[in-house]
Amino acid sequence: MRIHDALAGALLAALGGAVIWYVAGFPQVAGQIYGPDLFPRLVGIGLVLFGTGLVLRGVRAAGGLPALLELPSHGEIRRALLATVYIVSSVLAVVFLAERLGSQILVFAILISGLLAVYRRPVLSLTLALGLTVAFDLIFRVLLRVPLPSGLLTGVL
Repeated sequence: MRIHDALAGALLAALGGAVIWYVAGFPQVAGQIYGPDLFPRLVGIGLVLFGTGLVLRGVRAAGGLPALLELPSHGEIRRALLATVYIVSSVLAVVFLAERLGSQILVFAILISGLLAVYRRPVLSLTLALGLTVAFDLIFRVLLRVPLPSGLLTGVL
């Protein structure tokens, strides 16, 4: 599904307007010209300005009133469903299997399955998965000192 820039801009501008409206009810600090509403108000103003810019650019690029929404093909829907299943099953695997298998084995399995599905090149996928798993382990376990479960690799790492 593709959302036209004009529709995305209109939604951003509406969100910015809602933020500005909502922060108008924030209490003012006595003796100061700015209060807790300053930063959200600036963000809201920015959303309105850039959203309006997106609308104008989208309308100008389309040469008139554009088609705001394009529906996806069946192939795109199938790919999106497979990606959703992959992400949800990866999260569930981390939740339920990380303690038993170990985070390193699980990260490698998740990465290799995803990379093989995307690239369909075994050597590249294996190299990337191995390198990213080592980087993941070094960053979290060594650099950040996050106690990751080692599972089957307890005593090896």
